[in-house]
Amino acid sequence: MKHNKALILSAFSIMAVLFFILENFLPKPVPFFRIGLANVFVLLILIKMDFFSALIVSLSKVIIGNLFSGLIFTPVILFSLLSSLFALIAMYLSIKSKIGFSLIGISIIGALFHNLTQLGVAYILLIRNGKIFTLLPIIVVFSLITGIITGFIATLLNNKLQFDSILPTNYT
Repeated sequence: MKHNKALILSAFSIMAVLFFILENFLPKPVPFFRIGLANVFVLLILIKMDFFSALIVSLSKVIIGNLFSGLIFTPVILFSLLSSLFALIAMYLSIKSKIGFSLIGISIIGALFHNLTQLGVAYILLIRNGKIFTLLPIIVVFSLITGIITGFIATLLNNKLQFDSILPTNYT
């Protein structure tokens, strides 16, 4: 059973890293904004396994993805780590809430927290000017769009993948 979990985490980590790297080749409508396709795999592990398993996939995505992208020893890694962590915590709390968010709703929350964290880190470390918060409307709209995209893909994959046949019953 533990071997299955390790294999699943490895496979999902590899997919998250691959999508993280491939997304660098997609055109960006605004500098530094990404769709966040790698987060599909974090979200799926979060809903099918547990927080710590999703944390492993998320950290793998950030650390290995930035290593292969040549950004491991740049400030970008701090932005990536913090925003991924806050997004994961927000998605986890939204799953645990009694509201009953859909995967798309959880994904939107994750995208919003990811982008808001990056804005906060940019303010604290780089900009130190309140005018940076004039970007909030753009960030909210962009988070909504990217959250819908990643949530929709996660929903499709969740419906297609046979998690129940490869995971022990206490992980589903």
